[in-house]
Amino acid sequence: MKILALTNLYPPHHAGTFDNHCQTVTESLRLRGHTILVLTSSHGLRTEQRDAEIERRLQLNGVFGHPSLTGVMELKSLEIHNNDVLREALDQFQPDVVHVFSLFGLSKSLIFTLYNSKRPVVYDVFDHWLSANVREDPWLHFWNSPRLPFLAQSTRKALEMSGERTRLDATAPTRLMRGYDRVPGIFGEGRDRALVAPNSIPGFRFDRIYFCSQALKHLTEQVGFCVHHAEVIYPGITAAYIGDIKPASVPMKRFLIVTRLTEESGVMTALKALKIARDARLDLTLSIYGRGDSKYVAKLRSFVVANQLAADFLTVSNQNTDLPEVYKRHDVLLHTPEWAEPFPFTPLEAMGCGLPVIGARSGGMEELLRHGENALTYPAGDAEALALRMQELQISPALRCQMAETAQAEVLARFNDTTVIDQIENFLTISQARTT
Repeated sequence: MKILALTNLYPPHHAGTFDNHCQTVTESLRLRGHTILVLTSSHGLRTEQRDAEIERRLQLNGVFGHPSLTGVMELKSLEIHNNDVLREALDQFQPDVVHVFSLFGLSKSLIFTLYNSKRPVVYDVFDHWLSANVREDPWLHFWNSPRLPFLAQSTRKALEMSGERTRLDATAPTRLMRGYDRVPGIFGEGRDRALVAPNSIPGFRFDRIYFCSQALKHLTEQVGFCVHHAEVIYPGITAAYIGDIKPASVPMKRFLIVTRLTEESGVMTALKALKIARDARLDLTLSIYGRGDSKYVAKLRSFVVANQLAADFLTVSNQNTDLPEVYKRHDVLLHTPEWAEPFPFTPLEAMGCGLPVIGARSGGMEELLRHGENALTYPAGDAEALALRMQELQISPALRCQMAETAQAEVLARFNDTTVIDQIENFLTISQARTT
């Protein structure tokens, strides 16, 4: 099968995140004999880059340090470029199916170009680009919002009356098709969005789509997109993330966080919990692996210094090769997000490596972690509750061994990469067959 994979970022050019989902899937499918071309952004490069397996030619807008374009003419230029690149890839590569990963920061008009191409398209939704980022797309907002500032509204009306919008739909689409001229449920404000019923907005079509969790699927339904038919395929881990469970005699001292360092990461909550644990005379350290917002990192470092905490900030040069050993050098993983994370990939990796996990109850986490069975959980943002869980692990070696064994067995059975790639490959094959 020839597969065109479409995504915003592709390693080794990334934005300091720990998401290698697209790369993991595409490389696994290549090993099974499929021919894959990855079409992604030129992030991290000064010019476009093309080779037999990857084309880095798309332009990002307003994310990962790229400037925000908002003017109609500059947006038009960007949209035409991105859609021309996609159409060229479709024409030259002639894929049997298009596999769409994250469009965060990319032109959402690409959705309409794909729909109009009449090719099989499968959407793999692993983050909030659909549930939240579509409504922030400046090009589609300009054309589809029911209300605009006076000058913008006058400009839009003139362009529509002159037929310019219809002409643009062939090069930089503004809508699914004529008749969907405004989409207030997505691009409106206040009352417009409040009136949106789940699965009620027909202005976008995602005939073949799967999500990484029930939580993300439900959220996307609730904001109005018609995805009730979508499946859920949970992510998987490779054999590199399988390790030995430490015996009960080994003290749980070396705690670990692996995350992008932003306000919503919950790392400050973890540091506050560390202080509470230290004041309670618990003997433990915390290693924090990740990059992120410089102001937030400075805030975290200041808290560590001011309170004389045993916490280190570290990074890995190559997360594919380095992270498994990072997990195995530690005793416990803390996963502390304070946002609706689609699905917690890091706890899967840690569980596979034999680590007990303490996780915040939020987003897709609740589909993976069961308190007292395969992990310990606490209310997101509650430092005192987290400190109690840290203490519980230290004083209950039998419980943490039992949880680690249960978690690792579940990961090996349900979340191994072979099982997951089987599901994805089958989904792609069925999608191709249904269209042909």
